Amino acid sequence: MFDSGVVHLIDGTNIDRPSNAITLTSFIHAAFGDFKVFFEPDQQPHTYRIQTFYHRRLMRNLAFPIVRTLYLTDDRSIDPPSPRLLAVHRAIAHILRLSGAGEYIDKLLRDMDEQGIQADGSTELDRLVRLGLGGWWDKTVY
Repeated sequence: MFDSGVVHLIDGTNIDRPSNAITLTSFIHAAFGDFKVFFEPDQQPHTYRIQTFYHRRLMRNLAFPIVRTLYLTDDRSIDPPSPRLLAVHRAIAHILRLSGAGEYIDKLLRDMDEQGIQADGSTELDRLVRLGLGGWWDKTVY
């Protein structure tokens, strides 16, 4: 939907290739996985402005945006993270933010963690089943 033909880059074992890998602190890794942190290409090759949707008060100890150059190995034996995949991630982050879908998903997952199944029948079981079958409940889908 965001980039036709990009699926083969993360399909099957391709998901574990270096072009889909990046080293981040645990907090930033979690924020990246939640689409709250994203990479915007800068003017220089392999250089990105790392931005966040978190409010500045939450990010007091981190100076966002951060500009970082991703270094390549001397012999170029390891591919850098794919600019194409980072662009798709950035697009998803913006869509989730602008549409409000991110907040809705976060609330749904929080409610599942906090409330579980309600005896009064108010639990939206159809959504829970779909999320469970899709791997979202046990976080096998990222």
